[in-house]
Amino acid sequence: QVRGLVEQIRQYAEVSAVKAESVLRSAKLELFLRRWQQANALDGMAIQCWTSIQANYGVCSCLTMSRLGEEGCPCACEADILGTLSMHACQLASGTPAGLADWNNLHNEDDDLVNIWHCGVFPRSFAGTPPKLKVQEIIASSGAAKYEDSQGTVEFVAKPSPLTLCRVTQDAEGSLKAAIAQGQIEDNPAVTFGAYGWCRIPALQRLYRDVLLRHFPHHVAITQGHVGNVLWEALGNYLGLQVYHARQEVPGLYTPQLPF
Repeated sequence: QVRGLVEQIRQYAEVSAVKAESVLRSAKLELFLRRWQQANALDGMAIQCWTSIQANYGVCSCLTMSRLGEEGCPCACEADILGTLSMHACQLASGTPAGLADWNNLHNEDDDLVNIWHCGVFPRSFAGTPPKLKVQEIIASSGAAKYEDSQGTVEFVAKPSPLTLCRVTQDAEGSLKAAIAQGQIEDNPAVTFGAYGWCRIPALQRLYRDVLLRHFPHHVAITQGHVGNVLWEALGNYLGLQVYHARQEVPGLYTPQLPF
């Protein structure tokens, strides 16, 4: 089974920049997590992806999380379990894989443009350039883990496509709330690493005001396609969450009028 997964990984991404041992370790990790997922009937998972796994097992979990997400089991980084919930909601709404991204990297000159980025965990179906296995540069360059133990990210530039973004979070009293947006990934390369795409979101600055003042995290779930109205109705009407979007008159208030 491990040998089979090694071959699948070689078909999933270019592996020449990492050691064969890293590919093997990733295959073993994937087999374990697949078995664990099946044994516990999990819809998704969140993984403490740095730096314990690098120190104790010698590989990044990004590749494994990318592959599981591509097959319908969303995996959130940094033990972000509400990120997993957000990804699961996006996947159910769109019928396509979901990823988890940082959405705090704004363009210096364009107020409606944000770099939807993470270190290399997006599912391959987001890719606009050939996926390549690389090193997690932040961990390796900071000395938080050895270079050879920091391999296993899936790097590419996301293809131009419509995008829906969603973040479910919880306040100190335990109430759930969600921020929802729609945008468009543009063909606009950046000088960075990991997996990313420049996403244009109308009225982004107004949305960010709610993100900051209502204490939403820096992680956001993403899925291809425009399904913001589906999430608005499901989370706001059926589940009763406070819901936020960029052009809301009363922040957090669900209304029957679909915003997108």
